Amino acid sequence: MLKLEGLYKNYGFRKALLPLSLQFEAGQTICVLGPNGAGKSSFLDALLSPPPEGAKVLLNGSSIDSDERQRLFYGNCGFIGHDPGLYLDLTCAENLKCFYSHFSVKPIPAGKIDADLERAGLLARKDDPARSLSRGMKQRLGLMRSLLHDPDLWLLDEPITGLDLAGQDLLIELLRQRNESEKLSIVITHSDEPFFPVASRYLYLRQGALVADIVASRYSETARSKAQAILRGA
Repeated sequence: MLKLEGLYKNYGFRKALLPLSLQFEAGQTICVLGPNGAGKSSFLDALLSPPPEGAKVLLNGSSIDSDERQRLFYGNCGFIGHDPGLYLDLTCAENLKCFYSHFSVKPIPAGKIDADLERAGLLARKDDPARSLSRGMKQRLGLMRSLLHDPDLWLLDEPITGLDLAGQDLLIELLRQRNESEKLSIVITHSDEPFFPVASRYLYLRQGALVADIVASRYSETARSKAQAILRGA
């Protein structure tokens, strides 16, 4: 579903992500782990930028090799990061309506706004401005915002940040649902434990290089410890 050929990321002369060639299948949740500065966020940055010279990115078999295909790729991605990406002066309902309009000229399906807000535990705050929400509530609204268009590829950068236990449960349930719907999700995280119920594969980065790639069925405590030892340089 997503194929990377020699994808890398440089910031000036600094090599933040060394070339990666990987393939991810539909219905997977991929956890990308590593210490600060390992290249995790640079990996997402590379995915959300035009492919650099010599690299290829293919989604559903279509190569991102033109401005038009880049726009189509962006339209088929959802993204949530440290900042939930909301219009703070709009209400919760207005935020969802507004972001939906970015992806579709059709009216939003009847009842979708209320259903999404209820799922996020925010229906009672429907008409409150987003700036009045707590950090965790904003993050929950951001999760729903990023999935309004049902993207094939969902990119998450440290999504646990700011979430309470109910919010973490919501996140895991959304990822489980996407696995079942044959969608791909890539999660940048410092902690693997919250994602044990849904993760399909664990990638470990260190100094911009991929040092371990372990499928969930082989992610034993021994394998996990060995990967973490590599990160520590042990």
